[in-house]
Amino acid sequence: MASTTGTSHENSSPAELERTGEKAASRSPSPPRRSASRSPPRISSPFQSGENRLRPAGDIINRINWDSEFSRDDYIIGFVDRFEGQLEVSMNAWKKETSDEEFIPQHRVLYIRHVNGEIVWDRRRRIDKIFSSGNSAFSELAFLQ
Repeated sequence: MASTTGTSHENSSPAELERTGEKAASRSPSPPRRSASRSPPRISSPFQSGENRLRPAGDIINRINWDSEFSRDDYIIGFVDRFEGQLEVSMNAWKKETSDEEFIPQHRVLYIRHVNGEIVWDRRRRIDKIFSSGNSAFSELAFLQ
């Protein structure tokens, strides 16, 4: 007679296991255990972490409109017209009411420049001299290197 001191239940019937309150050994392998949810390591480079996001044109326009440090008369907005291509309009002539016939959506703004010719915001070159966002944030810190 074989010894029954072992813990193997492979040959036991389901009724016998139910009576003893023990569980049968699983024949299928258990799924691999996952460690505590690991997030990928944080990358400290500002180019990959989103820290150099360019502020939207709407933020720049609002800052020029509401900050007493700036004068609306001194700024020109360059934008893309659907039919006429690239155009410019003074900040005072900018229509922000969506019901206005001459309304220009902010996503069409390409750049904002001072009347002296200095570009203060440019979407393509990622320049923002108002809030120092985009690539301007790095040029401001270039002297530290």
